[in-house]
Amino acid sequence: MTFRTIYYAQSSSEHLVDLGVRLDIFLALQVVGFIGSVAVLFTALFSSVSRQATWYNFFISWMVFCISYLLLFFAGKSHSREPPFALCLVQSSMTYAAPPFAASATLGMVIQLYFNIYTALTGTRIKKERVWNAIILVLPYVIFLGVLLESLVLGLALEEAHFSIISYCTLETIVPGRLTAALVVFFLVPVLVLNVIIYRKLRKHSSTLGTTRAFKSRVTLLSLFGMISIVAGLLFFFIVFIQDSDDGLVDLDIVLACIPNAAVFVFGTHKDLLQVWMFWKEKEKVEAFS
Repeated sequence: MTFRTIYYAQSSSEHLVDLGVRLDIFLALQVVGFIGSVAVLFTALFSSVSRQATWYNFFISWMVFCISYLLLFFAGKSHSREPPFALCLVQSSMTYAAPPFAASATLGMVIQLYFNIYTALTGTRIKKERVWNAIILVLPYVIFLGVLLESLVLGLALEEAHFSIISYCTLETIVPGRLTAALVVFFLVPVLVLNVIIYRKLRKHSSTLGTTRAFKSRVTLLSLFGMISIVAGLLFFFIVFIQDSDDGLVDLDIVLACIPNAAVFVFGTHKDLLQVWMFWKEKEKVEAFS
């Protein structure tokens, strides 16, 4: 194996896109999503409602998602056309690994919700639930590390690793992008299916579960959240086949940067979390499934 000494990422001139204000919008959305995810996780520690590990996994995945796209920004290289090779390679690998990480963590959270509702309705637990709980808890990290290592090895193995440096670094090869988009769709389609099943159970057994219209609305928003993510994944999957599509990718990146913020809005605005910050008010009882 031949080791190459490359200190700066190489970018083809054909991939130079005038970002203008779009880069600032993209970075601002990622920063807000990161701060929001951290704030929600911190607030949950002081909430009166205990949450399961899959919920924490969900927000950790969005923190990692935002960080992966902000590496150049944190290094002060967000406007550089020739960032350090190592930094570009790490960011490229993380941006390929973070979306499947978030998608699988979302699936894990929805599966956990289904388990909870099943137990509440039947009084019994899913067969081998402990095993399933371990799987849905660990799987997102296995997926993340697997895609991360695959992208790192691919970047190091290429004789001349060129990067498309638009909003962030990505390898100028479509293989990692295809894998990422395919994994995102693979994990989010079951999210939509389970959401439909959960919503039907909530409607049918609303009196037994004691769920409110607000909670049903959150399940609906979760379905919409999954649908938007799938559409974004499919768009990314097909756009990587289009020649000279970098300008379109910039606009798609802005859409992707909105998803962590949507997660914070949908799942970080539960009443018990808001009550932590409204300490001057008397705390109300919050439903168990919120």
